[in-house]
Amino acid sequence: MNKNLAFGLIAAAMIVAPTTAFAGDSASRQEINQSATAIGNGSSVSQQAKQTSIQEQRGARPGDRQRSNQLINQDGVAIDGGRVEQRATDFNRQQQFKRDFRLRR
Repeated sequence: MNKNLAFGLIAAAMIVAPTTAFAGDSASRQEINQSATAIGNGSSVSQQAKQTSIQEQRGARPGDRQRSNQLINQDGVAIDGGRVEQRATDFNRQQQFKRDFRLRR
């Protein structure tokens, strides 16, 4: 198997795997790493990354937590013809809805 392909598959698995959340906790971890090199005539590097994390916690108790870690790293080198374009977007939305502790009759 191609080493680059194997590394890409491992990295992709790590990107979508959420971190362990304990009782009352909600956690999400996303990471994108990109690297590119273009050397020679008409060189061009274009990288784009987008991360979205949406967490919703219902029945939250005091002390319950939500965590989200997002990281994007991009590297690009273009020589001779040059031209490097990089775009990155992070979006994170977290909502907690408190539990109703009133007594019901």
